Amino acid sequence: MANYTERVQTVLTKEQYDQLLELAENEQKPLSVMIREAVVERYLMRVDAQKRQQALANLLALDAPVADWPQMEAEIEQGALDE
Repeated sequence: MANYTERVQTVLTKEQYDQLLELAENEQKPLSVMIREAVVERYLMRVDAQKRQQALANLLALDAPVADWPQMEAEIEQGALDE
């Protein structure tokens, strides 16, 4: 389970707050959970995807030698057997 330690404060209109509270009640979740999920879905998933794309770009930039799959599979299996 995540260890939530940082606090964020925002101000909403009465209408926004009431709508969010109604949504939270309909989903049977605390309002704080709904807001955390929204932040993750809207912003943090995008950041994570960008990090993965950058990691892939870095791997592809290595220009490492690559053989056909049967040869690579055999090398992987041989490496595992040598350990």
